[in-house]
Amino acid sequence: MKIYLVGDRGAEHNSVYSTHRTYDGALKAWNKLRLELLKSAKSHLKNNKTTDKEMWQRIISNLSCEDPKKIDNYPHETPYIRDCTLIH
Repeated sequence: MKIYLVGDRGAEHNSVYSTHRTYDGALKAWNKLRLELLKSAKSHLKNNKTTDKEMWQRIISNLSCEDPKKIDNYPHETPYIRDCTLIH
C-alpha cells in the first residue's frame, strides 16, 4: 500500500505533519503547509526591516513555487511530499 508523507525539512530538521492515502490529499496538505510557511516568512520580512531583508525575500520567492517536485528553499524550511510503501 502506498502512502504519502507531508512535512518540511531543513539543514538540521525533518518534520512529518501528516500522512495521506492519495497524492491529491497530500498535495492539498502540502499547499496548506507551504502557504503557512510563506505567511510566516512575509511576517518576518515585515517585522525585520533592517536585518536579513535579502534572506527573507529569497525565502518568500522560493516558497512561492507551487510545484512540490521543484520547490527548493534549502537550508530553510522546505515543504515536501514523500511517497512510501507500507509492507505488511
